[in-house]
Amino acid sequence: MKKRWQILLLIICSLFMLSSCEILRERQIKNNIINTVVDYQTMSIEDFQNAVEVAVDRVKDAVIGVTLKKGTDRVSIGSGVIYKREEIKILDEVVNYKYYVITNRHVVKGDNSNDNYNVSVYLGDEDKELPATVVGMDNKVDIALITFVHSRLINPVEFAGDEEIKKGSFAIAIGNPDGYDYYGSVTFGVVSSPLRYINDDTDGDGVNDYSAEYLQHDVAINPGNSGGGLFNIYGQLIGINTLKLVNTDIDNMGFAIPHRVVKIIMTEYLEKGKPIIRPRLGVLGIEVRSITESVIQRDNLKEIPDIYGDEQQYGIYVSGITENGSIEGSGIEVDDIILEVDNIKITRTNIITAKLNSLVDYKVGDVVTIKYYDRSSNSIKTTNVTLKSGD
Repeated sequence: MKKRWQILLLIICSLFMLSSCEILRERQIKNNIINTVVDYQTMSIEDFQNAVEVAVDRVKDAVIGVTLKKGTDRVSIGSGVIYKREEIKILDEVVNYKYYVITNRHVVKGDNSNDNYNVSVYLGDEDKELPATVVGMDNKVDIALITFVHSRLINPVEFAGDEEIKKGSFAIAIGNPDGYDYYGSVTFGVVSSPLRYINDDTDGDGVNDYSAEYLQHDVAINPGNSGGGLFNIYGQLIGINTLKLVNTDIDNMGFAIPHRVVKIIMTEYLEKGKPIIRPRLGVLGIEVRSITESVIQRDNLKEIPDIYGDEQQYGIYVSGITENGSIEGSGIEVDDIILEVDNIKITRTNIITAKLNSLVDYKVGDVVTIKYYDRSSNSIKTTNVTLKSGD
């Protein structure tokens, strides 16, 4: 009898040890995901699923609902991402928290009338919406900053670092597709391209008037996801979901404003109430690759020189120079061709304008090196140009 109890006790202890090992193993996986780089080559399917779940659990409370109302009527519902928290104290005791939220401009901006628009936020587990304040918005990049106050403690998201985001990297979207009935929906996919240059209609008149940098992904997003977060496998913010291509022949082409653009606009401008002033080259131009013989005759242009060898033609044909702009006095003249800016080949005009607009690499006062074809000497030259404001 004593021997049976010893065997039973041994079995119970073994089961307890196995259970404890599983708990420790799960904790170790979670700690590794949060604090270190995951080695996907040795990770099992179970571990990978755990990694995704941990990443979502880490940030899900920081992705909230954002509502635009006209009076008491809802105009639109979108998403927002809490990225900063401040304590509100009375006599050294924390009584509330002030939260800073990233969202899209188009989520919180009404029309241009003087109607009574107001913004509120929804935290998912409460039946009420909380009043929010629009602190500022960028009239070019589709980004806005709102704040709200609440007693609930919510951990803000963490921006991803400066390391390169690569094609095929895993991506997680959290938002509110089709409104709050699907609050906090999670979808999963990959980064299709870390950098796309897309023309945008910023004033809603149906004409593209702006070029911006976007991160392309195949994660499912829908109306209501606007302003929501796109995260990497570690639960770090890599973008703000903003738009998708809609076409019967196209699927799973979503676009997010890259986190490095968002971070600069939020922390250096909107938070501080500073005006956003962007640099401009101060040149009117035509993409060389779009210039045909008929365009040359129609616009009275000069012939494109034979300077490309076996390469496809690229560059910006200078058709005009803005008075007092960056280019003026640099040696570049009308009918010259701008080939490169800081060793970046200008295959499309929106490449350099998008880079200037992002405020990540260039600001007013920075000096850029421009390589160009000088028609007067029929040679390739370089010149240094100090960037001036164009806004």
